[in-house]
Amino acid sequence: MNTVNFAAVLQPGSLSLVVLQVVLGAAPDFPWGGLAQGGLQLLLPLLLGPWLGVALRRRGWAPGREWWALVALMVAMVLGMLAFHTWAAEPMKQLIAQATGQVDQDGKRKRVIMMVGLSVRTPGADAADAAAAAAAASAASAAGRPACTDCEVPAEIPLLNRVLNTLSSATLTFFLAGGAGLWGWRRERAGLAALAREQELAHAQAQRREAELRLSVLAAQVEPHFLFNTLAGVRSAIATDPARASDMIDRLADYLRAAIPRLRSDGGAQATLGGQLDIVRAYLGLMATRMPRLSFAIDVPAALLAAPFPPLMLISLAENAVKHSVEPKVGPVRITVTARLVEQGRLEVTVADDGAGFGASTGGSGLGLSNIRERLQQMYPARAALTLHARPEGGVAAIISVPME
Repeated sequence: MNTVNFAAVLQPGSLSLVVLQVVLGAAPDFPWGGLAQGGLQLLLPLLLGPWLGVALRRRGWAPGREWWALVALMVAMVLGMLAFHTWAAEPMKQLIAQATGQVDQDGKRKRVIMMVGLSVRTPGADAADAAAAAAAASAASAAGRPACTDCEVPAEIPLLNRVLNTLSSATLTFFLAGGAGLWGWRRERAGLAALAREQELAHAQAQRREAELRLSVLAAQVEPHFLFNTLAGVRSAIATDPARASDMIDRLADYLRAAIPRLRSDGGAQATLGGQLDIVRAYLGLMATRMPRLSFAIDVPAALLAAPFPPLMLISLAENAVKHSVEPKVGPVRITVTARLVEQGRLEVTVADDGAGFGASTGGSGLGLSNIRERLQQMYPARAALTLHARPEGGVAAIISVPME
C-alpha cells in the first residue's frame, strides 16, 4: 500500500469532524489508540509548554540565562514528544486496543490507517493492494492457516515518509509548546534594552543639565566680584558706619549658611518652597544691606512652605532681578516674592520688581533662564513653565508655574 501522507498539521475543522464522528458513533471500529496518541501529542505541548515558559520567566533570571533556558525547554518538549512517539505510542495503543476489543486472534491490535488532511496515492494502488491481499491468502492456505480476508497487509513505510513524519511531528510540537514566542522574546528584550538605553541617556542628560544649573547658580552667587563687592562695602562701612558694616557681615554669614549646603546637595525632590525662600531671603537681605535703596518682601502663605519646589531656581530669578533691574535703575527699587495656588492644582511663584525693566541691562547671556526652562521641561514635561513679562508700573515679573505634586 503505497500511501504518502503529507498532513503535517491537524486542521481544526478536520479534528472537529473526527470528534463529531466519535460522538455520533458512526464508526464502530474507531481507532481510539490513534486518537489518544494524537490528542496527547497536541494537548501536552499546547498546555505544558506555555505553562513551563511562564514559570521560567517568573524566576527573574538574567536575559542570557533566560533565553537559553527557554530554548532548552523547547528542545526538551520536542525530544520528549519524539521519544513518546518512538517508544511509548505503540504500547499505549496496544493497551487501548485490548481494552476496546480491537485485537486479532493473536492478541495484536488491528492496524488501521487514520489520516486527516491530504493523502496522495500512486496510480494502481488499489489493484496492488488487492493483489497483495490475494497473495497473502494463498500463502496462508498453503501453510494450512485460515485465510484472513479482512486483515490489512502491512506495508513497509518508506524512509522519506518516516523522516517527513518525524520532522512534521517535531515542528508541530515546537510551535504548540510556544516556540514562536522565542522570536517575540527576542524582540521584547531588544525593545526593553533600547528603552533602558534611552532612559539612561535621558537620566545622564538630566544630571548634566542639573550640574550645569548648580554651577551656573553657584558662579552667579559666589563668584569673586560678588564677594569682593560685599567685602569692599564692609571695609568702606567700617570707617563711616560700623553698625552697617557689622550688619553686612551678619547678612553675608546668613546667606552663606543658607545657600552653601543646598548648593552642595543633589538638588533632589526634598527641596521645598520654604527652603528655597530661605536662600532668597538671605540673599536679598544682603543686597539690601549693600544697597539701602533696595527693599524686598516675601509674601507666601504658610500652607505652601512645605510644598515641593524645584531647587536653585528662585535664587537665580532673584539674582537676575538685582543684576538687570535694580542695579541699572537710579532710585529706590522693590522686589516682591509671592506664591499662590491656581486652577488645576498648580503652584505659581512670582519674583517681581519695579526696576529698570527690559532693555535696561546690557550684560548677561540668558544662560540662567535657559537652564531653568530646560530643567523644568525635564522634571515636568509639558506641565511647567517659566514666563517673563513687563509690569504696567515698571519692571519685570518672572513666574515659575509647576504642578502641585
